[in-house]
Amino acid sequence: MVDMSDLKKVKNSIKKNTKIVWIESPTNPTLKCTDIAEVAKICKAKGCILAIDNTFMSPVLQNPVKLGADIVMHSLTKYVGGHADVVAGALMFNDSDLYDKLYFNMKSTGGIVSPFDAWLCLRGTKTLEVRVDKACSNAMIIAKFLEKHPKIEKVLYPGLPSHPHYKAA
Repeated sequence: MVDMSDLKKVKNSIKKNTKIVWIESPTNPTLKCTDIAEVAKICKAKGCILAIDNTFMSPVLQNPVKLGADIVMHSLTKYVGGHADVVAGALMFNDSDLYDKLYFNMKSTGGIVSPFDAWLCLRGTKTLEVRVDKACSNAMIIAKFLEKHPKIEKVLYPGLPSHPHYKAA
């Protein structure tokens, strides 16, 4: 376990036998944010795969593949599905060889989503951007309100300039 917001710690923690670096950004529940592009550069230099859990951000708010990640995991159960009626996930790849290896395993073991569940996820994509935008605007209103409230000591919301990882977010 490494504090991914500290790039020196990330770089120093990767050993010769490190094969993959896994990031969740923002993290659950503390909302720490990682500079994904910089960690991607470190991973490339060290010869290891960078994988990102993009559950909190959704494909609408963050595209780690464009930031240099090799594998990105999206929870289709949450934002993408949007109706609490499907359990699924999706992996996005920035490396066709890696995709081919994992696709072979998936095809061989049968670990795939049903056609109906795929349809439910597709249905959710039609309103995804509107839902995410509304959730973000509501979250910002609440975060600003809480930040000014005299009984609240600290608000951890990456959209606020007061958040320690605001720039990375």
